[in-house]
Amino acid sequence: MKKTIYISICLMIFFNAGTIFADEKKYKILSIQHQSFIPYSRSLKGFENGIIESGYKDKVDIIQYNAMGDLKALDIYIEKIKNGDDIDIIFSIGTQATKRVIKNIKNIPIVFTDLGTPEYSGIVTDWKTSNANYTGVETRNYIAIGINLLHELIAFKKIGMIYLKGSPSHEGAIKQVTETAKTSGFDFIYTGFSLRDNQGKEYPLEIIRKNIKEALDYVVPKVDVFYVQVSKTFNINFDLFFENFKTNSIPSAGDPVYIKKGLVMGIGRNKEQFGKQCAEYVVKILNGTDPALLPMDVGKSFSISLNTEAATIVGYNPSIDILSAADDIYKEMDVKK
Repeated sequence: MKKTIYISICLMIFFNAGTIFADEKKYKILSIQHQSFIPYSRSLKGFENGIIESGYKDKVDIIQYNAMGDLKALDIYIEKIKNGDDIDIIFSIGTQATKRVIKNIKNIPIVFTDLGTPEYSGIVTDWKTSNANYTGVETRNYIAIGINLLHELIAFKKIGMIYLKGSPSHEGAIKQVTETAKTSGFDFIYTGFSLRDNQGKEYPLEIIRKNIKEALDYVVPKVDVFYVQVSKTFNINFDLFFENFKTNSIPSAGDPVYIKKGLVMGIGRNKEQFGKQCAEYVVKILNGTDPALLPMDVGKSFSISLNTEAATIVGYNPSIDILSAADDIYKEMDVKK
């Protein structure tokens, strides 16, 4: 009799332990992006820190996928996971990855960030709700906000940009600034070029650099200030931008990713904070909140940075208003040319 009772107790402990372990099953979060880029890394870092701060560090496994610029590989990977059941939530970073996952994946919640111009890329039509399985952290019309802030600080009459043809975020930004120019009363001068030939093959570096220089030579001499869009290609080849700004004595502004490379003024979003906000959304979804109930226009953290050495080299003297408005002031550049 005692032996039977002992066995029964052992079995109860075994099955209860099994139940406990089953309850401790980790959620799988897929972090997906189409390329390596400093702003994307900042968003991912903020997301990981947000998960830790939420107390969910031991409850989730974050799987990272980076297509390294290969859009075909990205499409193949998305096709592979879209019918699976081992991913609980997708954290998509950047326009290219986000457009693809929300188009092809309907059965997994998606939280996004780092979209260039979500209004023009077809990702966001209603900032209050997607009416679908996705949401994210972004700022409505953030390019226009940055340009208007720059206009208040510098009071320019003509602003210039170059853009990558075929890029949803770049083409959306051009539309956004065109509309802003009409209402704010300044001239907008721009031109674009493609990174790929008619067969979709990327041009060699020397052709890309030639196209960047020709575009800059067309725009920069005609304007009072130049705004640099976020782009890995522009980041890699920023020496061409800076040399042109120096030759024409033109101040520059744009995303703070370029600030140590010679950009005079950085006006951008706090990507790490956006990543943390995405982590907050993920936790809410894991606790049962429908993604469609979480608004997307929630990224409010903006920052202004200033590189005084770059300003000196291009012959620009920042006003007291600009100096006092800067959240961060840099007095040197990483690379001098």
